[in-house]
Amino acid sequence: MDKWKEYYSDTQIKKLQAIALENLRIFIEACETLRLTYFVYGGTLLGVEKYNKMIPWDDDIDVAMPRDSYMKFVKYAPKILPKEYYIQSPYNNKNCPYPYVKLRKRGTKYVEYINRNLNIETGIYIDIYPIDRIPDNEHLRRKQFKKVRKWILIYVYRQSRLFDKDEHSLIGHLKNLIKWGICNTCKVFSQKYCIKKIDQYMTMYNDTKTQRYAALNSPNYNNIYLKLYPLKKAMFNGIEVNIPGDHKTHLKMRYGDYSKLPPEEERYGHVPYILDLGDSKKE
Repeated sequence: MDKWKEYYSDTQIKKLQAIALENLRIFIEACETLRLTYFVYGGTLLGVEKYNKMIPWDDDIDVAMPRDSYMKFVKYAPKILPKEYYIQSPYNNKNCPYPYVKLRKRGTKYVEYINRNLNIETGIYIDIYPIDRIPDNEHLRRKQFKKVRKWILIYVYRQSRLFDKDEHSLIGHLKNLIKWGICNTCKVFSQKYCIKKIDQYMTMYNDTKTQRYAALNSPNYNNIYLKLYPLKKAMFNGIEVNIPGDHKTHLKMRYGDYSKLPPEEERYGHVPYILDLGDSKKE
């Protein structure tokens, strides 16, 4: 049995995907209004290539934007989005645990276990990542990746509430004490300073004419695009979307032989701790 079926019923995954797709439509409309550039990314791009729609077990949508478009989206999109949608980002939310942007829908909830103790809005979302130039030289690329990752880890720990409130054993208390120490040590740096350092190292080659691009603050931060432009059009669940110019090369670099299905135990996306699909009852 596909592993995703341990977390969702068929009805739940279909409705969750429908909400994510509506989020995508709203995002694309905002990009068109503001004349911003984007393309679908990660598992969403794989869904375009293999199915012309979402992967059957995928439970979110990923998009990416060139840095300039990304920052303009953060600044201007909130002014034009329908009232039931909102942007959550480290630039506008002091409790945001992510070093990137999410477009969320009000009246819904999607909470993962690791974020269960955070005081944040948790609407069903799409992930939005900035794309920056990276060095063609592998040694320089590794140095940049290490700097970005260091500050992402500091940011994530300072923003986290990793304590297990329901843990009452001695070992559990010791684990909570260690987590408390790590998180509070990272709070030496302000949220604003952490994001400044992340952005500084992510954008350090944007004025250099390199051939490679990457979304360095995504969970798979070292995914590389060699021939990103010009972007192309493709269909995705009946929606026309932008995709990278040489998307097949990127997919092969990231997934290997992506024509093959992963093992059943790997067919799942995220694991919801709380899921509310906005139909007046918890699913």
